[in-house]
Amino acid sequence: MTTYFIGDIHGHYNEFISLLKKINFNYKKDQLWITGDLISRGPDSIKVLYFLYSIKKSIKLVLGNHDLYLISLILGTNINYINDQEILNLLKDNKIRFIINSWLKYQPLVQYDENKKILMSHAGITPQWDNINIILSASNEAQNIISGKNNKIFLDYMNNEKYQINDWKKNTLIGFQRFNFIINALTKMRYCYPDGKLEMLTKKAPNDITSKILKPWFWIPNNLYNKYTIFFGHWSDLQGGQYTPKNIIGLDTGCCWGKNLTIFSWEKKKFYNINCII
Repeated sequence: MTTYFIGDIHGHYNEFISLLKKINFNYKKDQLWITGDLISRGPDSIKVLYFLYSIKKSIKLVLGNHDLYLISLILGTNINYINDQEILNLLKDNKIRFIINSWLKYQPLVQYDENKKILMSHAGITPQWDNINIILSASNEAQNIISGKNNKIFLDYMNNEKYQINDWKKNTLIGFQRFNFIINALTKMRYCYPDGKLEMLTKKAPNDITSKILKPWFWIPNNLYNKYTIFFGHWSDLQGGQYTPKNIIGLDTGCCWGKNLTIFSWEKKKFYNINCII
């Protein structure tokens, strides 16, 4: 068995399938870990979800911010206010609604392998979490809410830009604020302040920002960053490993912007990629 890790697919079905063929992926014996953001921006989000559902026993994925947005829409937002035709196509597809309600909304925000010392989330691991039990607990809390009976209330709060929580406050947050921080830390984070608080606006690569205060989350000390190999997506401007420490691997290489879709083989410690067409 070979374990592969792939960055944000963003609806680029043809490139995704071509890359799987390039590495000779065998869904009967190999395993594919996916950093989230399966849909949006690319032309074939429906095909991506159909295919992943068909091989669901062979994959481990985490939800990204775009996936969470789709889940929140499925749960009842009025689609008359949505102008994105790709999203509308997803919402109107009955099989997609079934896939989301029976499978996608139950997926975690963190994947973890203790034997291989691997952690994966969409955006990374916030420096304010320096204990593996806190990370797994936070992921489980959010997963239970997203798949639970009161999920729409929490997801509406998550999408409200007026209420964005950027400080874990030493594990004292409760309710909506706790859920909001977990979502921000695991699916939206890029930069942090020196004390680990999240900064939610800046997106450019470290060499392209003028702030001397903000640091990429992985540049702020955290003992877990040395104990685990951490895979993440979300931040295409990093272009893979240009800025990250050796054992922190960013896999969003900008497929949805006409750059590359990237896969990493755990056993071979080798990257594979394919150019994406937009």
